[in-house]
Amino acid sequence: MSWYEKLVPSRIRTDGRNKHQIPEGLWSKCEKCDAVLYRVELERNLQVCPKCSHHMPLGARQRLRSFLDPEGLTEIGEDIEPADFLKFKDSKKY
Repeated sequence: MSWYEKLVPSRIRTDGRNKHQIPEGLWSKCEKCDAVLYRVELERNLQVCPKCSHHMPLGARQRLRSFLDPEGLTEIGEDIEPADFLKFKDSKKY
């Protein structure tokens, strides 16, 4: 706060109550060109920036959904859990 603001207080009140609420996750920022991108458009473009063609990380399930048919998509072995047959013990938990 400057010395002038201490002497003459401002008449404009900025308490933040009139700000519009923007939902989280609606916009995304390109890591390469810093362009602000609409999340729906980015997902439609398979996580590729339309401005600079930078490829952003794409999850495994989303990548599979992008090139597999939705009708024939059945996951096999989804209830299988990893088993440690060797019963290996280490000094640190893994």
